[in-house]
Amino acid sequence: MKRAVALIAAMIFLAGMPFAQTMKNSTKVASVTGGVRWAQCAFGPEGVLHITFEEDTNRGHPVWYVSYDGTTASTPFNVTDNLDIRGERPGIGVGPRGQVAVAWGVDVGDITYVRIYDPKTKTWGSVETVASGYGWDEPQPAIDSNGTVHVFFSSDSGGRAYCSSKINGVWEAPVKLSAGYGKQGGVAVGPNAKAWAVWREKQGDGNYKNYYNSRDSGGNWGSPTLVTSSGGSTSHPSITVGPDSVAIAVWGDIDPEMENGAEIRLMRLGTGETRQIAITKYMQHYPRAAVDPSLYIHVASQIGGGDFGNGAFYTHNASGSWAEPQTLVCSMDKVVGLSADPYGNVALCMSDMTSSGSDIRVWTTQTIVPRYIYPPTNLAATVKTKGLRKSPSITYNLSWNANSANTDAWVAGYNIYVKEGSGAYKLLMSVSKSTLNASFSFTDLSVKRSFGIVTANPGGGESEMVEF
Repeated sequence: MKRAVALIAAMIFLAGMPFAQTMKNSTKVASVTGGVRWAQCAFGPEGVLHITFEEDTNRGHPVWYVSYDGTTASTPFNVTDNLDIRGERPGIGVGPRGQVAVAWGVDVGDITYVRIYDPKTKTWGSVETVASGYGWDEPQPAIDSNGTVHVFFSSDSGGRAYCSSKINGVWEAPVKLSAGYGKQGGVAVGPNAKAWAVWREKQGDGNYKNYYNSRDSGGNWGSPTLVTSSGGSTSHPSITVGPDSVAIAVWGDIDPEMENGAEIRLMRLGTGETRQIAITKYMQHYPRAAVDPSLYIHVASQIGGGDFGNGAFYTHNASGSWAEPQTLVCSMDKVVGLSADPYGNVALCMSDMTSSGSDIRVWTTQTIVPRYIYPPTNLAATVKTKGLRKSPSITYNLSWNANSANTDAWVAGYNIYVKEGSGAYKLLMSVSKSTLNASFSFTDLSVKRSFGIVTANPGGGESEMVEF
């Protein structure tokens, strides 16, 4: 009896260990009457999952958005605002402060579009043109902690890979990343707001190799760097950045003797580490990677022919080596989506075609539980001036209390903002959750200042702002 109890206890313990992770909690989050073969997902900083997908109908290819909080999936929202548009292969990104960006391409005119959701106003902005006449293939957005939006896209026919960035509300001209004939790839940002892009370029022998580039916050793109220097041809590279701000490229290494067969390989960029094989040779496409808070890497790929998928592989290296891939089954999918949240959950999404249309399905390693946070309470402020005749200064003393409605583990600290005159609020200082007061001094007494404060979570998400 004791042995049986010990065995059961051991099994329970092992089930909670990171290397015992599997995709489970299969959930249908949306159903449409048209065909869907392209779905992507991204976690928000509070642990809510955001999904986008393209529907092929008799009228057009509208692009839809759905959020899922573990209990309820939102009603699909048409981000293209048009059921007749030919929106192609959308990508989705969520910033650390909760902004959501969905990007898609339209082949007529070689146009890439994006639409951005503001979590503070809880509204979608208008459809924005990222670039026109450059390319439209497989756009991928990423949003950094400053609110900068980067969108990677390429011209498959023209062989050019680009990234365009919206900084301080203004779109920069697209930057051509590829030096040779380049296409396919993506962009991602890390906690340090550094952007990374990866794509593939055709070589003299007809094979493709991967290249990457990076851009510091406020800086410019550098010089392209070769990711792979030997082996066969590469296919469909993508990129992610972990909580340690290290970028990871993942791709398929094509076996020329096996039509569309590939090994899924990855590399931590700029670290000097060698390539790793995450999934061994199989008929698979469009790999994706995500990094959890423990820095374990998770990888997924679509199983089957590129146009006739039948599910996905999922694996991770939480045990120190790559786990045997788990197989998830769906019908006629073309790509998978993969994302990790700041709390250890990992989600995978796929489309699943049925006799009556298509379902969008989500699997997770843990149950989705949103970590909502609330603003501080009992705000107080005092103002003191001194030296009015010589070296004048004004000091604002701010204090507040922690909100008792917050779960302590979900709170990282507080972000204090300042607004001068009729301008916008700008981040002034971030403090720990044990800090409940702050003082700021200024020498210009003629400026009217207002202060606001939010509670911040470990993923960088913020509560509603309250003003002093």
